[in-house]
Amino acid sequence: MVVAVFVSVVLLGGMAWAAKYRFTFISHAGEENPFWAAVYRGAQDAAKLLDVDFMFVRPKEEGDLPAQLAQFEATLAQKPDGIIATIPHPEMFDAVIQKAIDMGIPVICSNTDDPEGAAGNARLSYIGQDLVQAGYFLAKKVTEGLPAGEKYHFLISVGGPGLVWAEQRAKGITQYLDEIGYTYERLDTTMKMDVAQSRIQAYLQANPQTKGVIAVEYNHASAAKAAKNLGYKPGDLRIGGFDLVPEVLAEIKSGYIKLTIDQQPYLQGFLPIVQLYLMKEYGLSAWDVNTGNAVVDTSNVDLVLELSQKRVR
Repeated sequence: MVVAVFVSVVLLGGMAWAAKYRFTFISHAGEENPFWAAVYRGAQDAAKLLDVDFMFVRPKEEGDLPAQLAQFEATLAQKPDGIIATIPHPEMFDAVIQKAIDMGIPVICSNTDDPEGAAGNARLSYIGQDLVQAGYFLAKKVTEGLPAGEKYHFLISVGGPGLVWAEQRAKGITQYLDEIGYTYERLDTTMKMDVAQSRIQAYLQANPQTKGVIAVEYNHASAAKAAKNLGYKPGDLRIGGFDLVPEVLAEIKSGYIKLTIDQQPYLQGFLPIVQLYLMKEYGLSAWDVNTGNAVVDTSNVDLVLELSQKRVR
């Protein structure tokens, strides 16, 4: 399913000329997801700035990887000048990306990389968060200030078990919790926030010793709602996770979420378009970009709320 096509033209002497390059972004998710709306906005802005044709392609249902793979194959038949793609599975996209490279079509990976990076996939570069390091950083920030020597138990919300981005972040979280000697349990919460809330609430009821919830996605918003329903007060549970969906920002303001990590999705849309343009126009090579671990908490949530409404954060 093609979500949108943006075509820029240059007017010369009254004649309309097609843009010089055509780039396609093949994603496992779309702009109805607030996170992906910022990615989409970034790519759209870069395409407009550089006057290139830009097409965003994604499955009808978020996370339908066979459909994403089929769309990648269909894109190759169109022979775009460059491809941006997410790689949400360790092996599924290896052959098709190698095929694109063999056809002379550069492929930039955005948001979700092969767990082995360039050693595991022929993509030319990765623009996104260092997922293992981000999970480690999140766990460290969520537990910051807890008394030394105490044994605490945490729930790890894993909304996409088996998917690269979820498993890499979970790996970083567990690495840190192991280092400081805390116990933990993983829970498949799904990417549906109402389902996640129900599962987290049931877990907290059955495990009242739980000190906090660390999410590899945005289900820390679901954890905050579960905590409210169970009578916890703000700060009773250490709750943190990733990304800037509206529910997360609201719960930071309420005090139930300690912090969220912003991987700056706007850059994950903007920079791949710029990189492909520079590669095609000037023959530059691809380069990796870590889009970072921006902490959002009560100190800056109001500013981020304003920017998120513009689909920039």
